[in-house]
Amino acid sequence: MTRTFVAERAGPTDPGARLQAIDAARGAALFGVLLVNMYNFGADAPEWTGLVDRTFSTLMHSLFETKSLRLFSLLFGLGFALQLAGAMSRESGSLWFYFRRLIVLFVFGMAHALFFDGDILMEYALLGLILVAFRNVHRRILLILGFALLAAFPLSNLIYPESDDDLAAHWEDSLPLAELRVDHPYLGSPMDVFSENAFAIPPPIGSNLQSPESSLAIFSMLLLGLYVGRTRILYDVAAHLPLIHRVFAWGIGIGAASTIAEWWLSQNYGYAVFTVTTASSGVRFMGDMLFAYGSTALALGYGAGIVLLAQRGLWQSALRPLQNLGKMALTVYLCSTVMFTTLFYGWGFGQLFLLGPAETTFYAVMFFTMLAAFCTWWLARYRFGPAEWVWRSLTYLKFQPLRRQCPLASVQPRG
Repeated sequence: MTRTFVAERAGPTDPGARLQAIDAARGAALFGVLLVNMYNFGADAPEWTGLVDRTFSTLMHSLFETKSLRLFSLLFGLGFALQLAGAMSRESGSLWFYFRRLIVLFVFGMAHALFFDGDILMEYALLGLILVAFRNVHRRILLILGFALLAAFPLSNLIYPESDDDLAAHWEDSLPLAELRVDHPYLGSPMDVFSENAFAIPPPIGSNLQSPESSLAIFSMLLLGLYVGRTRILYDVAAHLPLIHRVFAWGIGIGAASTIAEWWLSQNYGYAVFTVTTASSGVRFMGDMLFAYGSTALALGYGAGIVLLAQRGLWQSALRPLQNLGKMALTVYLCSTVMFTTLFYGWGFGQLFLLGPAETTFYAVMFFTMLAAFCTWWLARYRFGPAEWVWRSLTYLKFQPLRRQCPLASVQPRG
């Protein structure tokens, strides 16, 4: 078998050798993922009609919803590319190391899903297995296939109308929030929560193609991440600056134009992405195409913009908190769920369906700031985040060194 790409070394990646622009982009994506996840607990309800709340809700949808998940998934695909390269560069060329890493990630996802049914880790692990089949596919085919699969969401909505289950879910979402709180399992005991969320294990891979965040849409971003890893664009940013500038300009430009056009369709024709739409099938297809490709364009623009900022000396210090968050992405993802479930669930403050868009955004910013401070403190003392350390240790089947070595320890005292 021809090996298309290899890693420079097969051992665990040295944290000091990471590409810091990638870490910063991953950290930025994590904020959007946290914010959107928190909106699912009542802030996206139509009954928040105040000007401030509607403004925050519009900004969340326009700037973060699906866009952050797109960027986070692309970067996960890039990480998979590096892991595949590391696995295939080993003397045996074995993929078992890569598979072990995915198995551990799936177990993390199972535990996480019991707390939050929107877990993405299990999906990444299962799709990572499928990604193996594409490891030697020509780069141009990866690029074409990645963008082509994004059309599955608009085409599915065009071909298959909403089912009775979809309409029932939309009807339930339209109920008054006070009514939704009555006997809700999330306001009960931890066992009530776990029982309610157990249905999310395993994730429904291959279903729900009518959603812009379906497994197929996520896989398209993993393919694009694999393409970025294979081209090694981010290993020599200076040589690819013109390309990165074009991705930034076109991504932000196309993404902004698509967002404006989607908003115009919603105001004039009743188009909606995640709720019941009154638009005709033709208008809906147009809106879905705008959302699918506009969200991806913005995600690429965001990533390219952060890479460009990371090349500027004045911005490197400002991006360091995001880099620290990105280095501990798994820990941050899990800890953010602990934080917002404590806010919303009955075992904590029980604020489920009580917080509007403005308040929810405030808490998201506060949680993210706390996590940034924690990551900065932790990485000054340890080489990996706690969840990353467990993941690495289980993957390599031995404990990995965690504490940073004090540089003063090797200095001999003078007489």
